[in-house]
Amino acid sequence: MTEHHVKLTGAELGALWSSYMVESGSGPMLTYFVETSEDEEIKAVINKALQHSKKHLSELTNLFKEEGFPIPLGFSEKDVNLQAPKLYSDTFVLNFIRNLGKAGIETNGAAFSSAAREDIRKLYLSYLNDAATIEDEAKQLLLNKGIYIRPPFIEMPTEVTFVEKESFLRGWLGERRPLIADEIVHIFMNYTNNVYGKALLMGFSQTTKDEKLRKYYIRGIELARDILDTLSGLLEGSSLPVPMTWDSEISSSTVPPFSDKLMLFQATGLNAISLAHIGGSIAMSVRRDIAAKYVNQLKNVGLYAEDGIELMISYGWFERPPQALNRSELALKK
Repeated sequence: MTEHHVKLTGAELGALWSSYMVESGSGPMLTYFVETSEDEEIKAVINKALQHSKKHLSELTNLFKEEGFPIPLGFSEKDVNLQAPKLYSDTFVLNFIRNLGKAGIETNGAAFSSAAREDIRKLYLSYLNDAATIEDEAKQLLLNKGIYIRPPFIEMPTEVTFVEKESFLRGWLGERRPLIADEIVHIFMNYTNNVYGKALLMGFSQTTKDEKLRKYYIRGIELARDILDTLSGLLEGSSLPVPMTWDSEISSSTVPPFSDKLMLFQATGLNAISLAHIGGSIAMSVRRDIAAKYVNQLKNVGLYAEDGIELMISYGWFERPPQALNRSELALKK
């Protein structure tokens, strides 16, 4: 038996299914952004991301056919209205592309690491390279236009020193030490992620025609606002600058460019990324009060994410991912 025909592992099946759903959901949004973008340089980067997405979707479809794996329903041109007015500014869309690249680096890197079959490793290595290229090009364009938000600068150490007191870990009472570099990086990352997510949900909340979904997006906006308040306080406590928000990057249009199914799918995707980042931030936060704040955020975002999945299920939009056999259920059928 050749390596190509070795049975796919559960990790490989799960990664491939998730990749298909993400690429399927990205395509309609990227098509709309190409249609509405006014800046030619930004449009070129969007179009490159769209071509990558189409290529990936075609490769995944062919692979599923070869393996006899049912092709997910996903999303299509039916989930986008290309005649809808411009909802997001070109600046926001460029940040959307960069976030797409960042997410691709994380998920494709994880899929590559967990893959055993050679063809799947090669597939995800190419997807990882594509994601890194898109993220880098979007970042460079943001830098060229003077709109890239850099993490805060801190002073360069002049010598090697060691922590002498356990108070380095504390943060509840008395004088708190300034943030260390790793804590700053994660606070900044979570702050900018919530700025991005808040703006995306603002667009969804003002264009959806479903009142239940509108309330869900507004709740997400309020949750992001609370997280931003907490994180900005941490930055200000160490005399570090707080990045700007992107609320002004949303137009006044109330015409939905995307289907409710696609918008809710994107919202649940944001939740999953947020939970992963918060979990990593807890591990990298030495000051106890910071870790405690993240634990609280993990609980709140987790509850919000669960409600989002329940909404998808109630609307009949949640496609079942690959899963292990239910042996108990099989036994009862006999």
